[in-house]
Amino acid sequence: MTIIEQTATVSPGERRSVWHPVCALADLEPLWGEAALVGASQVALFRLPDDRLFAVDNADPHTGAFVMSRGIVGSRGATPTIASPLHKDVYDLETGACLTRPDGPRLATWQVRVTDGVVAVRSTRVLVAASHGTSDLAGRRAVAALVEAVRLARPEIDVRDSFVDVQEPSVPDVLGMQDDRATATVVPLLLSEGYHVHVDLADAARDAHIPVRVTGALGPDRRLAQVLARRLREAGVAVPGTGEERIVLAAAGSSDAGAVAACHVMGGMLAAELGRDVTVAFVSAAHPRVGDAVTALREAGAGPVAVSTYLLAPGYFADLIQQAGADVVSRPLLVTDAPPPPELVALVGERFDTLT
Repeated sequence: MTIIEQTATVSPGERRSVWHPVCALADLEPLWGEAALVGASQVALFRLPDDRLFAVDNADPHTGAFVMSRGIVGSRGATPTIASPLHKDVYDLETGACLTRPDGPRLATWQVRVTDGVVAVRSTRVLVAASHGTSDLAGRRAVAALVEAVRLARPEIDVRDSFVDVQEPSVPDVLGMQDDRATATVVPLLLSEGYHVHVDLADAARDAHIPVRVTGALGPDRRLAQVLARRLREAGVAVPGTGEERIVLAAAGSSDAGAVAACHVMGGMLAAELGRDVTVAFVSAAHPRVGDAVTALREAGAGPVAVSTYLLAPGYFADLIQQAGADVVSRPLLVTDAPPPPELVALVGERFDTLT
């Protein structure tokens, strides 16, 4: 199969996925699937004897194994189908609906067109990047830069900005704008799961007119610990090393016990990255509070206290952490004078790709 070099690009701020040339029409044998790599996504293409073309995700919806191009092409009445070679589930090639199990996961479809004998595809999958929202202009710029970096890294999918509070458009509004053929994955640009993930985003997914899944939050993850360590190093803390500073991981805080536990897991990851103990504290809703943790370390005779800001972006909470009395305070994961960390860009894409 002749794969044509992809030349499609996404300009800054573009919200639609683009058409990607993948092969010549003559390269597709009727009733025999072929796989193509489009950006970071694998696509399975099928040509029927009447020259109709279909494209779907090459990943089996149940296992994530890239096998759909080896599936059996068939039909149910007038409906063209593809049967997974693994679980034998049969999917509608046009809509991706699972025909053998009504409650089964949907197989994502791609739009297909032929121009001058060249087959091109465009994704119907939408990545809805759902951040909290902030009135802080620096925070807005930092989060927008992260979403734009994801958009540039994954030009084969439609990446949309959305917010759970403060800013517009809301997640329900973005989901409501989508075409009926689309499938959406909401990726929370949040560091831990709490009310917004379990209630706000879950409700938005349930009420949407298209299939929607909500992924886990970005943290805890060891790559976040790597970025936190980098920010401490930028603030003057010896990393790695056995400096005199005592480290406090300052998280936003939540009334959700699971979210608090996740922050403690993140503290353990940062401790492993630094090779020294880390105290976990919170700005609100959970204890100890950041200022109290700093005071307690000082009263215990500790040396200088450095706070690692476990927040996604600048804003009100970051300002409060600066006022907690530490000797050194690192900046949030996202900053406005540097590109978004590649670890964060990769995490968002990974959450989108992971089957749940």
